[in-house]
Amino acid sequence: MVEETAALASRLSRRLRKRGWSIVTAESCTGGLLSSTFTDISGASHWFEQGWITYNNDAKMRELGVEKSAFGDDEAGAVSHQVALQMARGARYRSDANVSVAITGIAGPGGATATKEVGLVHVAVTAGDQFLVRRQDFGGNDRLDNKRSFVAFSLRLALELMDRVDADDARLAEMKSRAGQESQLDTSHMDPKSEQWEGNFAWAAEDTKTVAEEIQQVDLASLTDWDE
Repeated sequence: MVEETAALASRLSRRLRKRGWSIVTAESCTGGLLSSTFTDISGASHWFEQGWITYNNDAKMRELGVEKSAFGDDEAGAVSHQVALQMARGARYRSDANVSVAITGIAGPGGATATKEVGLVHVAVTAGDQFLVRRQDFGGNDRLDNKRSFVAFSLRLALELMDRVDADDARLAEMKSRAGQESQLDTSHMDPKSEQWEGNFAWAAEDTKTVAEEIQQVDLASLTDWDE
């Protein structure tokens, strides 16, 4: 697992360097393991900008602008697409990076609920003006194994989204022309039980107020591939 993770991180670093892009992380249950994986690579400062470890809900709201309402819904909660996506978007908003990865899950041995087992993780990745959110259940492994699995999963998801960005050069050029503008996130119509969320941010030049106010809406018109 360690060797696989290192190889995935190395692949992602090459993709980022090729584009001249940087990446940021927002981690909860992995406690900085993804950031540590990146900084194990020599020269990481050229493409890895910074990371946030927002372990409790208050930190997620304060540091990344996650909406308080995201934690109150029984179908969402701290381990959900909604929170993962808001963490990833908040990390992008608070940085100059082109890519962000957010991880929220249940590493165990405690923390499980009636509907969420140990080993469940939700990962959100943003790259340019695209995003991809997916959940995975790794089962009842021990805490360290789950954390390592979550990081490897997040790296694979980041590489998948980079593939999509590479295949959409026209959209990339448009995104670059609007760099520095803020997007809005509205995930209220998304099914929290869905296996995956994906789509594009609706970028608009507006006066920004707070992180929470500026990450509430997502353009749902472009959402596709809702896996149940």
